[in-house]
Parts: sequence; C-alpha cells; structure tokens
Amino acid sequence: MIESNLRETQTGARAKVLLVSDDYISAHLWCNLLSEMNIDTTLLSSPAEALSAWLELIPDLIVVDMYSSEFDGVDLVRQMREQGVVPIMLLTAINNETHILEAYQAGVDECVVKPISPTLFLAKVRAWLRRSWSMPAESLDVLNVGGLHLDPTNRQVTTDTEETFKLTNLEFRLLHLLMSHPGWVLSTEDIVQKVWGYHGNGDSHLLKNVVYRLRRKIDPDPGNPRYIHTEAGLGYKYQDLEAQ
Repeated sequence: MIESNLRETQTGARAKVLLVSDDYISAHLWCNLLSEMNIDTTLLSSPAEALSAWLELIPDLIVVDMYSSEFDGVDLVRQMREQGVVPIMLLTAINNETHILEAYQAGVDECVVKPISPTLFLAKVRAWLRRSWSMPAESLDVLNVGGLHLDPTNRQVTTDTEETFKLTNLEFRLLHLLMSHPGWVLSTEDIVQKVWGYHGNGDSHLLKNVVYRLRRKIDPDPGNPRYIHTEAGLGYKYQDLEAQ
C-alpha cells in the first residue's frame, strides 16, 4: 500500500483529500502539489484499500486516478457513491464518450481526461473543495434530542446507554436533518434534496439503505425502531418513543 499523510497546519480546519491511484509517479506528484496547498492527503494504491478505509477518513474530496487496465476506477466510484456524497473527481486516460458517460452514470462529479497539467489539477481541486466546504459538518450544531447526542465535529452519535457510533457522511447528514426536525414527517424528496445536495444522485432505494444502516447502529431492535420511523407513502421522521 502506498500511503502518505501530509499534515500541514493552516488557519481553520484543513481540507482532507483521498487520492486513489496505481500510478506511482503521478500519485506522488499530486501529493506534493496538495501538500503545498496545506491539504491533508491520504494516498492509497488500490480500490480495495480505498473501499476499506475511506469511510473512516471522511475526506472532503476523493480523486481517483486510473492508470493500469486492472484498476477499475469507474466501479470504485460506483461503490463509493452508494455510501456517500463526497465529491469524486476521476482522472482517466480513456478518451471516449462511452467511458466518460459510464463514469458519470456511476456517480462521478467530474471526469477529467489525462494528461492534465499541475496548474489545472490544482484549480479543479480548489473548486471542488470550495463546494464541499459550503456546509462543512463542523459548522453544524451539536444536537441533543431524545436519547441521542449527535456530534458534528467527530461525525458520531452517542446513545443514552453511552454507546458511541461513527457515522458515514450520508448517515450523519440524514440523522442531523431528522433530529433537527423532531416529530416532523419529512418527505423522501425533501430528504434526498437536502442530504444529497448538489450531487443529486440520491433516490428512494438508496435512502432506504441509509435508514437501514442507521437503525442497525443506533437502535437496540432495528426491526422495531425507537428513533427513525417510516411514515408509509410519506417519508421519515425522528421521534424517540422512550422519551414520550
């Protein structure tokens, strides 16, 4: 595994970029450039490593750099997009419309055909970081509603039994939205719009999967939920039944 954690201090929170690349030369070029921008960078060399690590890293931007034919960057994007809304930029040397369309259908936010100059690479990274930081989790309020304590800075939730669970970006934003409106029934369409934001890649099936994962983390009996309740034909609401 190629791994480089470049930690430079800047005013305020530091941006985090996950770079997934099997091209040793270009990967270290990108890392050096990001280091000069004072960005915390984690470099992984394979899709398998990225899939096992990225949810814990909680990056602000993911850059996938395809090099060898064995590196399936489009499939990696597809699997990541099923679990999170972090912006993903794909670098590829395959310059045909079918491949590029497949990448966008998989959920990539920008597909860049290589070669790309260092100057343009940095410009694109800056642009995506500006978007992903438009509402950083750390700027959201800590919530104490019912039996849950939601900590935006660490993206984790603590129950009234003192159990603490780390949340993915999607799980955190969904729970924060619901806990911010206790007792309100929020429609699937509203939730998708607010949680997925400008990415627009959410749908009702994916939302159900995120709700399912959240319940398995925070509910003692996910089949009989205490916190997140389904309103048939309408949407979901947060209501702590034991606090009533």
